[in-house]
Amino acid sequence: MTVFELHIQVNQRLQEVASFKRDKYKPEEIDLALNKAMFRLLEMGVETNFQDDQINLGHVAALVQKNKVEEVILPSTSDPIYEDNILNAYSVIPPDLYWTINARAEVVTDPINCNIAPSLASTTKTEYVTIVPFPSTGSAPYYSNPSVTEPVLGTLYSLTLTGFNSTNSKYVVINNIIEYFYRSNPNVTAYWERYRDKYYKDSFIFVSKVPTTSITVIAGGQASLGNTVTNTYSIYNRGLIASLPSKDVKISSVTIQEEDTLYEKNTNRYYLPKKNRVLADQTQDYFILYRVESFIVTRFYFDYIRKPRTISLALNQSCELADKTHPKIVDLAVEILRLDTKDQAYPATVQDTQLRTN
Repeated sequence: MTVFELHIQVNQRLQEVASFKRDKYKPEEIDLALNKAMFRLLEMGVETNFQDDQINLGHVAALVQKNKVEEVILPSTSDPIYEDNILNAYSVIPPDLYWTINARAEVVTDPINCNIAPSLASTTKTEYVTIVPFPSTGSAPYYSNPSVTEPVLGTLYSLTLTGFNSTNSKYVVINNIIEYFYRSNPNVTAYWERYRDKYYKDSFIFVSKVPTTSITVIAGGQASLGNTVTNTYSIYNRGLIASLPSKDVKISSVTIQEEDTLYEKNTNRYYLPKKNRVLADQTQDYFILYRVESFIVTRFYFDYIRKPRTISLALNQSCELADKTHPKIVDLAVEILRLDTKDQAYPATVQDTQLRTN
């Protein structure tokens, strides 16, 4: 179902608007209600582990990301997640993660001396971070149809936004831009305002795996240029695993637990991480993996459901969930709009929705 069809269905359900009993809803207002309804359905899925008839993994198949691979970073004393006397490693959460389905870790042990982990040298992981403030001035038109040109791949990016007539409309394309980089370029991810527990007001954060000299954002004829900073982190040198004299390498499950439970592992041996059950904590920015002296964690794998694209008539972006969920999203959107306007038909609308979905 296209986004235009979603709008038509919402307006058909809102017959009082069509009969001019109240002012017409703006397309942006309908978009807002549709997105709110979509995320309410996703929240229902999270609560039921996507095993419910209303919303299951089949309905979000387009959003499922499989076998995401991250090299784990060994925290230094300058890292905000560094803890004395606790053995851990971490990876950075991707910008489009919505819900973690499951996780695994590559674990290396010594089968002969099983109480002591193998000694594996570290190497350096380099990332290039560019902070680009959103252009604060410029002349209309702004924003729609974002395009990216790469004169020299991995060296220079220029992002141009055109189309909308007001800087107030930039929220429409921010997620669109982030998604473009994440899904179209394996070397670059884009964040908005927050990265690694740091806040950059009204700015993009571009993180590249390859050397980048500059990134430019252009809106309304106004250019904003960001400077690139090179950061280095320590990771295990996995190329040396094959040369270990005694080793056992396996993929183990990762249990993501609540923080209060994780800290019991220091006093309760039943909560200790094991080579076949690595414990992890998920924050807004990191996956933090805990271990003990008997093994090391060298790589992190996870499957997750990414954030869906924003439903937007202006961008001609429809809902990414399966078509059979679209009537449910329309029903929820109508409920939301009628509740917000204190419509007397709201109880009947809710009852009608329940009758058709139970």
